[in-house]
Amino acid sequence: MNNSTPGKLEKMLGDKFGVEILNSIGLATTVIDRDFNIVWANNEYRKIQEEPERPIIGRKCYEVSFNSKVPCSEKICAVRRTFKTNRDSKGLKVLKKGMQEKFLDVFSFSLYFAQGKLEYVVEVIQDNTQLYKLVELSDKLTAYASRELKTPLATINQLATVLGEVELPSDKRNQLCERIISRSQHGLKTVENFLIYSRIKAGELEITPVKTNFYDKIIKEVLDFHTEYVLEKQVQFICRIPHDLEVICDPDYVQVIYNNLVTNAIKHSGEKVYIFLGYLDRDDEYHYFNVANSGEVISREDRERIFKRYVSREKKGSGIGLDVTRELVEKHGGKIWVEPCYISSDRCSCWEEGLEKKASKDHNLMKGNNFIFTISKNLTMLTEETSGDKK
Repeated sequence: MNNSTPGKLEKMLGDKFGVEILNSIGLATTVIDRDFNIVWANNEYRKIQEEPERPIIGRKCYEVSFNSKVPCSEKICAVRRTFKTNRDSKGLKVLKKGMQEKFLDVFSFSLYFAQGKLEYVVEVIQDNTQLYKLVELSDKLTAYASRELKTPLATINQLATVLGEVELPSDKRNQLCERIISRSQHGLKTVENFLIYSRIKAGELEITPVKTNFYDKIIKEVLDFHTEYVLEKQVQFICRIPHDLEVICDPDYVQVIYNNLVTNAIKHSGEKVYIFLGYLDRDDEYHYFNVANSGEVISREDRERIFKRYVSREKKGSGIGLDVTRELVEKHGGKIWVEPCYISSDRCSCWEEGLEKKASKDHNLMKGNNFIFTISKNLTMLTEETSGDKK
Protein backbone atom coordinates (compact mmCIF):
# COMPACT_ATOMS: atom_id res chain seq x y z
CA MET A 1 0.00 0.00 0.00
CA ASN A 2 2.85 2.31 -0.89
CA ASN A 3 4.15 4.26 2.13
CA SER A 4 0.86 4.38 4.00
CA THR A 5 -0.80 2.03 6.43
CA PRO A 6 -4.45 0.93 6.51
CA GLY A 7 -5.00 3.06 9.61
CA LYS A 8 -3.49 6.12 7.96
CA LEU A 9 -5.63 5.66 4.87
CA GLU A 10 -8.75 5.14 6.99
CA LYS A 11 -8.01 8.39 8.86
CA MET A 12 -7.45 10.26 5.62
CA LEU A 13 -10.75 8.99 4.19
CA GLY A 14 -12.47 9.98 7.40
CA ASP A 15 -10.99 13.49 7.30
CA LYS A 16 -11.87 14.03 3.62
CA PHE A 17 -15.13 12.15 3.11
CA GLY A 18 -16.23 10.60 6.37
CA VAL A 19 -16.00 6.81 6.53
CA GLU A 20 -19.52 6.59 7.95
CA ILE A 21 -20.81 8.54 4.95
CA LEU A 22 -18.97 6.30 2.50
CA ASN A 23 -20.52 3.27 4.17
CA SER A 24 -24.06 4.65 4.15
CA ILE A 25 -24.52 6.39 0.79
CA GLY A 26 -25.70 3.21 -0.94
CA LEU A 27 -23.06 3.43 -3.68
CA ALA A 28 -20.17 1.00 -4.16
CA THR A 29 -17.03 2.93 -3.17
CA THR A 30 -13.41 1.76 -3.17
CA VAL A 31 -9.90 3.18 -3.00
CA ILE A 32 -7.44 2.02 -5.68
CA ASP A 33 -3.68 2.45 -5.95
CA ARG A 34 -1.66 3.04 -9.12
CA ASP A 35 -1.39 -0.69 -9.81
CA PHE A 36 -5.21 -0.97 -9.73
CA ASN A 37 -5.09 -2.83 -6.42
CA ILE A 38 -7.99 -2.33 -4.00
CA VAL A 39 -6.70 -0.89 -0.72
CA TRP A 40 -10.06 -0.02 0.89
CA ALA A 41 -13.73 -0.72 0.16
CA ASN A 42 -16.99 0.30 1.79
CA ASN A 43 -19.74 -2.14 2.72
CA GLU A 44 -21.75 -1.55 -0.49
CA TYR A 45 -18.74 -2.32 -2.68
CA ARG A 46 -18.24 -5.67 -0.98
CA LYS A 47 -21.70 -6.74 -2.17
CA ILE A 48 -20.98 -6.39 -5.88
CA GLN A 49 -18.45 -9.20 -6.29
CA GLU A 50 -19.72 -12.55 -7.56
CA GLU A 51 -17.96 -14.47 -4.78
CA PRO A 52 -18.84 -12.58 -1.56
CA GLU A 53 -16.72 -14.88 0.62
CA ARG A 54 -13.45 -13.95 -1.13
CA PRO A 55 -11.29 -11.19 0.39
CA ILE A 56 -11.24 -7.91 -1.55
CA ILE A 57 -8.22 -5.99 -0.31
CA GLY A 58 -5.21 -6.50 -2.58
CA ARG A 59 -7.19 -7.73 -5.56
CA LYS A 60 -7.44 -5.84 -8.88
CA CYS A 61 -10.35 -3.42 -9.13
CA TYR A 62 -11.39 -4.58 -12.61
CA GLU A 63 -11.50 -8.18 -11.36
CA VAL A 64 -13.91 -7.39 -8.55
CA SER A 65 -15.91 -4.54 -10.10
CA PHE A 66 -16.40 -5.98 -13.59
CA ASN A 67 -15.39 -9.65 -13.31
CA SER A 68 -12.65 -9.05 -15.90
CA LYS A 69 -9.17 -10.52 -16.21
CA VAL A 70 -7.71 -7.49 -17.98
CA PRO A 71 -7.69 -3.77 -17.11
CA CYS A 72 -10.24 -1.49 -18.76
CA SER A 73 -9.05 0.70 -21.63
CA GLU A 74 -8.34 4.37 -20.97
CA LYS A 75 -11.33 5.28 -23.14
CA ILE A 76 -13.78 3.85 -20.61
CA CYS A 77 -11.69 3.74 -17.42
CA ALA A 78 -12.25 6.77 -15.21
CA VAL A 79 -9.60 5.60 -12.73
CA ARG A 80 -6.91 5.34 -15.40
CA ARG A 81 -7.74 8.85 -16.67
CA THR A 82 -7.58 10.34 -13.18
CA PHE A 83 -4.13 8.88 -12.55
CA LYS A 84 -2.98 10.23 -15.92
CA THR A 85 -4.46 13.74 -15.70
CA ASN A 86 -4.72 14.30 -11.91
CA ARG A 87 -8.36 15.26 -12.52
CA ASP A 88 -11.64 13.76 -11.39
CA SER A 89 -13.28 11.75 -14.15
CA LYS A 90 -16.39 9.79 -15.14
CA GLY A 91 -16.86 6.71 -17.31
CA LEU A 92 -19.56 4.26 -18.40
CA LYS A 93 -19.07 0.52 -18.13
CA VAL A 94 -21.56 -1.79 -19.89
CA LEU A 95 -21.58 -5.33 -18.56
CA LYS A 96 -23.15 -8.05 -20.72
CA LYS A 97 -24.18 -11.41 -19.36
CA GLY A 98 -26.19 -13.45 -21.85
CA MET A 99 -29.14 -11.30 -22.98
CA GLN A 100 -28.85 -9.05 -19.91
CA GLU A 101 -27.01 -5.71 -19.82
CA LYS A 102 -25.97 -3.58 -16.86
CA PHE A 103 -25.06 0.09 -17.27
CA LEU A 104 -22.65 1.30 -14.58
CA ASP A 105 -21.65 4.95 -14.20
CA VAL A 106 -18.13 5.05 -12.73
CA PHE A 107 -16.77 8.17 -11.00
CA SER A 108 -13.18 8.62 -9.87
CA PHE A 109 -11.86 11.26 -7.46
CA SER A 110 -8.26 12.17 -6.71
CA LEU A 111 -6.99 11.24 -3.24
CA TYR A 112 -3.70 13.04 -2.47
CA PHE A 113 -1.28 12.04 0.24
CA ALA A 114 1.69 14.00 1.61
CA GLN A 115 3.62 16.41 -0.63
CA GLY A 116 0.58 16.60 -2.93
CA LYS A 117 1.39 13.30 -4.58
CA LEU A 118 -1.54 11.44 -6.19
CA GLU A 119 -1.20 7.91 -4.86
CA TYR A 120 -4.81 6.76 -4.75
CA VAL A 121 -8.12 7.23 -6.52
CA VAL A 122 -11.54 6.89 -4.94
CA GLU A 123 -13.83 5.02 -7.32
CA VAL A 124 -17.63 5.23 -6.98
CA ILE A 125 -19.87 2.89 -8.99
CA GLN A 126 -23.56 3.62 -9.55
CA ASP A 127 -25.84 1.09 -11.27
CA ASN A 128 -28.02 3.19 -13.59
CA THR A 129 -29.32 0.29 -15.70
CA GLN A 130 -32.96 1.24 -15.13
CA LEU A 131 -32.31 4.85 -16.14
CA TYR A 132 -30.52 3.86 -19.35
CA LYS A 133 -33.31 1.39 -20.18
CA LEU A 134 -35.91 4.14 -19.70
CA VAL A 135 -33.95 6.44 -22.01
CA GLU A 136 -33.67 3.61 -24.55
CA LEU A 137 -37.41 2.95 -24.27
CA SER A 138 -38.18 6.65 -24.73
CA ASP A 139 -36.02 6.77 -27.88
CA LYS A 140 -37.69 3.64 -29.28
CA LEU A 141 -41.20 4.93 -28.56
CA THR A 142 -40.40 8.26 -30.19
CA ALA A 143 -38.93 6.56 -33.26
CA TYR A 144 -41.89 4.16 -33.42
CA ALA A 145 -44.51 6.89 -33.23
CA SER A 146 -42.69 9.13 -35.72
CA ARG A 147 -42.20 6.36 -38.26
CA GLU A 148 -45.66 4.82 -37.96
CA LEU A 149 -47.49 8.15 -38.07
CA LYS A 150 -45.53 9.61 -40.99
CA THR A 151 -47.17 7.55 -43.75
CA PRO A 152 -50.85 7.92 -42.71
CA LEU A 153 -50.42 11.64 -41.98
CA ALA A 154 -48.72 12.24 -45.33
CA THR A 155 -51.51 10.33 -47.11
CA ILE A 156 -54.21 12.26 -45.25
CA ASN A 157 -52.51 15.54 -46.20
CA GLN A 158 -52.32 14.57 -49.88
CA LEU A 159 -55.92 13.35 -50.06
CA ALA A 160 -57.26 16.38 -48.20
CA THR A 161 -55.35 18.67 -50.59
CA VAL A 162 -56.94 16.95 -53.58
CA LEU A 163 -60.40 17.27 -52.04
CA GLY A 164 -59.86 20.96 -51.43
CA GLU A 165 -58.41 21.87 -54.81
CA VAL A 166 -59.98 19.53 -57.38
CA GLU A 167 -63.57 19.21 -58.48
CA LEU A 168 -64.47 15.53 -58.33
CA PRO A 169 -67.63 13.48 -58.89
CA SER A 170 -69.43 12.60 -55.68
CA ASP A 171 -68.44 8.92 -55.85
CA LYS A 172 -64.73 9.82 -56.16
CA ARG A 173 -65.01 12.30 -53.30
CA ASN A 174 -66.61 9.59 -51.16
CA GLN A 175 -63.75 7.21 -51.98
CA LEU A 176 -61.17 9.81 -50.96
CA CYS A 177 -63.06 10.53 -47.75
CA GLU A 178 -63.13 6.82 -46.93
CA ARG A 179 -59.37 6.61 -47.49
CA ILE A 180 -58.82 9.60 -45.20
CA ILE A 181 -60.90 7.94 -42.50
CA SER A 182 -59.03 4.66 -42.96
CA ARG A 183 -55.60 6.31 -42.74
CA SER A 184 -56.63 8.31 -39.69
CA GLN A 185 -57.77 5.07 -38.03
CA HIS A 186 -54.35 3.55 -38.61
CA GLY A 187 -52.76 6.64 -37.11
CA LEU A 188 -55.01 6.23 -34.09
CA LYS A 189 -53.94 2.57 -33.82
CA THR A 190 -50.32 3.71 -33.57
CA VAL A 191 -51.19 6.19 -30.83
CA GLU A 192 -53.22 3.49 -29.07
CA ASN A 193 -50.25 1.09 -29.09
CA PHE A 194 -48.06 3.92 -27.78
CA LEU A 195 -50.45 4.65 -24.89
CA ILE A 196 -50.98 0.96 -24.07
CA TYR A 197 -47.23 0.40 -23.99
CA SER A 198 -46.81 3.37 -21.67
CA ARG A 199 -49.48 1.96 -19.31
CA ILE A 200 -47.81 -1.45 -19.39
CA LYS A 201 -44.40 -0.01 -18.48
CA ALA A 202 -45.99 2.02 -15.68
CA GLY A 203 -47.79 -1.10 -14.39
CA GLU A 204 -51.14 0.64 -14.79
CA LEU A 205 -52.85 -1.49 -17.46
CA GLU A 206 -55.76 -3.64 -16.35
CA ILE A 207 -58.32 -5.47 -18.48
CA THR A 208 -62.10 -5.41 -17.90
CA PRO A 209 -63.46 -8.84 -18.89
CA VAL A 210 -67.09 -9.03 -20.03
CA LYS A 211 -69.09 -11.69 -21.85
CA THR A 212 -68.52 -10.87 -25.51
CA ASN A 213 -69.95 -12.07 -28.79
CA PHE A 214 -66.52 -12.63 -30.29
CA TYR A 215 -67.45 -12.27 -33.94
CA ASP A 216 -69.74 -9.24 -33.69
CA LYS A 217 -67.74 -7.23 -31.14
CA ILE A 218 -64.20 -8.08 -32.27
CA ILE A 219 -63.79 -9.83 -35.62
CA LYS A 220 -66.23 -7.63 -37.59
CA GLU A 221 -64.52 -4.53 -36.22
CA VAL A 222 -61.08 -5.88 -37.21
CA LEU A 223 -62.23 -6.76 -40.74
CA ASP A 224 -63.81 -3.32 -41.18
CA PHE A 225 -60.64 -1.67 -39.91
CA HIS A 226 -58.56 -3.34 -42.63
CA THR A 227 -61.03 -2.80 -45.49
CA GLU A 228 -58.69 -0.49 -47.38
CA TYR A 229 -55.89 -3.08 -47.40
CA VAL A 230 -58.32 -5.65 -48.77
CA LEU A 231 -58.74 -3.40 -51.81
CA GLU A 232 -55.25 -1.90 -51.99
CA LYS A 233 -53.13 -5.04 -51.53
CA GLN A 234 -55.78 -7.58 -52.49
CA VAL A 235 -55.76 -9.16 -49.05
CA GLN A 236 -58.16 -12.09 -48.76
CA PHE A 237 -59.49 -12.92 -45.31
CA ILE A 238 -60.59 -16.47 -44.50
CA CYS A 239 -62.57 -16.43 -41.27
CA ARG A 240 -63.44 -19.64 -39.45
CA ILE A 241 -64.60 -18.15 -36.16
CA PRO A 242 -68.15 -19.17 -35.13
CA HIS A 243 -70.60 -16.27 -35.28
CA ASP A 244 -72.21 -17.39 -32.02
CA LEU A 245 -68.95 -17.80 -30.05
CA GLU A 246 -69.07 -16.08 -26.66
CA VAL A 247 -65.87 -15.39 -24.75
CA ILE A 248 -65.19 -13.59 -21.48
CA CYS A 249 -62.53 -11.06 -22.39
CA ASP A 250 -61.83 -7.36 -22.81
CA PRO A 251 -63.09 -6.79 -26.38
CA ASP A 252 -61.25 -3.48 -26.82
CA TYR A 253 -57.86 -4.98 -26.02
CA VAL A 254 -58.52 -8.19 -27.96
CA GLN A 255 -59.19 -5.97 -30.97
CA VAL A 256 -55.73 -4.47 -30.43
CA ILE A 257 -54.27 -8.01 -30.40
CA TYR A 258 -55.94 -8.82 -33.72
CA ASN A 259 -55.12 -5.48 -35.34
CA ASN A 260 -51.44 -5.84 -34.44
CA LEU A 261 -51.25 -9.43 -35.73
CA VAL A 262 -53.13 -8.64 -38.95
CA THR A 263 -51.02 -5.51 -39.57
CA ASN A 264 -47.89 -7.58 -38.97
CA ALA A 265 -49.14 -10.23 -41.43
CA ILE A 266 -49.86 -7.64 -44.13
CA LYS A 267 -46.55 -5.85 -43.59
CA HIS A 268 -44.49 -9.02 -44.02
CA SER A 269 -46.42 -10.46 -46.96
CA GLY A 270 -46.60 -9.55 -50.63
CA GLU A 271 -49.61 -8.82 -52.79
CA LYS A 272 -52.67 -11.10 -52.81
CA VAL A 273 -51.94 -12.44 -49.35
CA TYR A 274 -54.26 -14.87 -47.58
CA ILE A 275 -54.96 -14.16 -43.91
CA PHE A 276 -56.71 -16.90 -41.96
CA LEU A 277 -58.58 -16.17 -38.72
CA GLY A 278 -59.40 -19.35 -36.84
CA TYR A 279 -60.66 -20.77 -33.56
CA LEU A 280 -60.21 -24.11 -31.80
CA ASP A 281 -61.68 -25.49 -28.59
CA ARG A 282 -59.51 -28.28 -27.21
CA ASP A 283 -61.81 -28.92 -24.25
CA ASP A 284 -59.25 -27.56 -21.82
CA GLU A 285 -59.07 -24.29 -19.87
CA TYR A 286 -58.23 -22.10 -22.90
CA HIS A 287 -59.78 -20.69 -26.06
CA TYR A 288 -57.34 -21.05 -28.98
CA PHE A 289 -57.27 -18.37 -31.70
CA ASN A 290 -54.92 -17.93 -34.62
CA VAL A 291 -53.97 -15.39 -37.26
CA ALA A 292 -52.12 -17.09 -40.12
CA ASN A 293 -50.78 -15.57 -43.32
CA SER A 294 -49.16 -16.84 -46.48
CA GLY A 295 -45.62 -15.58 -47.04
CA GLU A 296 -41.99 -16.17 -46.14
CA VAL A 297 -41.69 -18.50 -43.14
CA ILE A 298 -40.18 -16.95 -40.02
CA SER A 299 -36.92 -18.66 -39.06
CA ARG A 300 -36.79 -20.87 -35.96
CA GLU A 301 -34.44 -18.38 -34.27
CA ASP A 302 -36.83 -15.48 -34.84
CA ARG A 303 -39.83 -17.58 -33.75
CA GLU A 304 -38.17 -18.04 -30.36
CA ARG A 305 -37.38 -14.35 -29.84
CA ILE A 306 -39.92 -12.34 -31.84
CA PHE A 307 -42.14 -11.51 -28.84
CA LYS A 308 -39.27 -10.38 -26.63
CA ARG A 309 -39.00 -6.72 -25.82
CA TYR A 310 -37.46 -4.44 -28.49
CA VAL A 311 -37.08 -7.30 -31.01
CA SER A 312 -38.22 -6.70 -34.58
CA ARG A 313 -37.83 -8.60 -37.84
CA GLU A 314 -37.12 -5.26 -39.54
CA LYS A 315 -33.89 -3.33 -39.08
CA LYS A 316 -35.89 -0.14 -38.54
CA GLY A 317 -38.67 -1.80 -36.59
CA SER A 318 -39.24 -1.26 -32.89
CA GLY A 319 -40.82 -4.57 -31.95
CA ILE A 320 -43.37 -2.63 -29.88
CA GLY A 321 -46.46 -3.97 -31.68
CA LEU A 322 -45.76 -7.64 -30.89
CA ASP A 323 -44.57 -6.76 -27.40
CA VAL A 324 -47.90 -5.01 -26.73
CA THR A 325 -49.69 -8.04 -28.18
CA ARG A 326 -47.84 -10.44 -25.89
CA GLU A 327 -48.56 -8.31 -22.82
CA LEU A 328 -52.29 -8.10 -23.65
CA VAL A 329 -52.52 -11.86 -24.24
CA GLU A 330 -50.83 -12.51 -20.90
CA LYS A 331 -53.29 -10.11 -19.23
CA HIS A 332 -55.98 -12.48 -20.55
CA GLY A 333 -54.28 -15.42 -18.83
CA GLY A 334 -52.95 -16.80 -22.10
CA LYS A 335 -49.81 -17.28 -24.17
CA ILE A 336 -48.81 -16.46 -27.73
CA TRP A 337 -46.41 -18.16 -30.12
CA VAL A 338 -45.76 -18.57 -33.84
CA GLU A 339 -45.20 -21.68 -35.94
CA PRO A 340 -45.01 -22.50 -39.66
CA CYS A 341 -48.20 -23.52 -41.44
CA TYR A 342 -49.79 -24.11 -44.84
CA ILE A 343 -52.69 -22.05 -46.18
CA SER A 344 -55.03 -22.44 -49.12
CA SER A 345 -57.93 -20.30 -50.31
CA ASP A 346 -60.34 -22.14 -48.03
CA ARG A 347 -58.40 -23.59 -45.12
CA CYS A 348 -55.31 -23.37 -42.94
CA SER A 349 -53.39 -26.49 -41.89
CA CYS A 350 -52.33 -24.99 -38.59
CA TRP A 351 -52.88 -27.58 -35.89
CA GLU A 352 -52.41 -30.68 -38.04
CA GLU A 353 -49.50 -33.11 -38.31
CA GLY A 354 -47.61 -34.07 -41.44
CA LEU A 355 -47.84 -30.70 -43.17
CA GLU A 356 -44.89 -31.28 -45.50
CA LYS A 357 -46.40 -34.53 -46.74
CA LYS A 358 -49.81 -32.93 -47.30
CA ALA A 359 -48.30 -29.95 -49.08
CA SER A 360 -46.45 -32.18 -51.51
CA LYS A 361 -49.78 -33.66 -52.59
CA ASP A 362 -51.81 -30.43 -52.53
CA HIS A 363 -50.24 -27.76 -54.74
CA ASN A 364 -52.83 -25.19 -53.60
CA LEU A 365 -51.27 -25.09 -50.13
CA MET A 366 -48.89 -22.15 -49.57
CA LYS A 367 -46.31 -21.82 -46.83
CA GLY A 368 -46.92 -19.24 -44.16
CA ASN A 369 -46.80 -18.27 -40.49
CA ASN A 370 -49.37 -19.08 -37.86
CA PHE A 371 -49.63 -16.80 -34.82
CA ILE A 372 -51.54 -18.68 -32.12
CA PHE A 373 -52.74 -17.11 -28.89
CA THR A 374 -54.92 -18.32 -26.05
CA ILE A 375 -57.43 -16.70 -23.72
CA SER A 376 -58.19 -18.29 -20.37
CA LYS A 377 -61.76 -19.56 -19.92
CA ASN A 378 -61.44 -18.77 -16.21
CA LEU A 379 -61.35 -14.97 -16.42
CA THR A 380 -63.66 -13.36 -13.90
CA MET A 381 -66.47 -11.51 -15.64
CA LEU A 382 -67.33 -8.04 -14.35
CA THR A 383 -70.87 -7.22 -13.32
CA GLU A 384 -72.90 -4.93 -15.55
CA GLU A 385 -72.46 -2.08 -13.09
CA THR A 386 -68.69 -2.48 -13.02
CA SER A 387 -68.28 -3.07 -16.75
CA GLY A 388 -69.51 0.43 -17.44
CA ASP A 389 -66.35 1.88 -15.87
CA LYS A 390 -64.06 1.21 -18.85
CA LYS A 391 -60.36 2.17 -18.81
